[in-house]
Amino acid sequence: MEQTLTESYIRGRPTTGEQVGNYLLLHELGRGGYAQVYLAEHLYLKHLVALKLLNLSLNQHDDLVRFQFEARLLAQLQHRHIVRALNFDWEGDRPFLAMDYAPGGTIQQVFQQGAPQPLFRILPVVLQIARALQYAHNHHIIHCDVKPENILLGPRNEVWLADFGIATTIGSLPRTSYGRQEIRGTVRYMAPEQIQGTPLPASDQYALAVLVYEWLCGGPPFSGTDIAVCFQHLSAPPPRLRERVPSISPTVERIILKAMEKDPRQRFAHVLEFASALKKASLGQR
Repeated sequence: MEQTLTESYIRGRPTTGEQVGNYLLLHELGRGGYAQVYLAEHLYLKHLVALKLLNLSLNQHDDLVRFQFEARLLAQLQHRHIVRALNFDWEGDRPFLAMDYAPGGTIQQVFQQGAPQPLFRILPVVLQIARALQYAHNHHIIHCDVKPENILLGPRNEVWLADFGIATTIGSLPRTSYGRQEIRGTVRYMAPEQIQGTPLPASDQYALAVLVYEWLCGGPPFSGTDIAVCFQHLSAPPPRLRERVPSISPTVERIILKAMEKDPRQRFAHVLEFASALKKASLGQR
């Protein structure tokens, strides 16, 4: 007989073989700062889902608010390149979110660190993520955490943007229940204005441009401690891509560096405009 999730919380985090609502946990897929994600099977329908469970936290109220906000966002954002919310419910006093399962894993497993990729290979991924981000921006949502771990591969090798756990609405500032302004995200891909606590839609464009830089060059533009990388995002010009990979065209380099301008007003007007410029430039890169 399956053990219930409530019983497992007495011992610690849930394990495989335990039941959460109508789902059976099969194995852990990953974990983040405030949640764990499991591969799970619906007990009656027998389909697989990614089940996200909130971690125990010292600041449970803020984490719960974020978790519910993410679930509502995914329910509202109906786009072929954004992971779908399938169910939101509670097991005892703990909420869980069932989402599409991505059997292909993350793009991190495809474009590995240290292995430069040609533009024609990464371009389909960039275009799909840009379309997802543009859709979110059109609905007044900033993702705030575009990175390889949050880009999933679906059953037909399509790309899904995932993890809206720290997303924010345009014009709002992320704050804790105590009123403190909060900076969330992954420093490696974080735009200057997001580091300063005021994310914009252009912040997602910046993060995507850093990703493109990393894929084309085999490594990120900035490295070091988190504090050092923050300072570089704020004030240091990124190294020229052609210094690392001379075969990259000047046009492609210019497009990426424009999307990484320190001043968000100097970037492309929209993230899809950035991706479209890359697509046009790619015609001379193959």
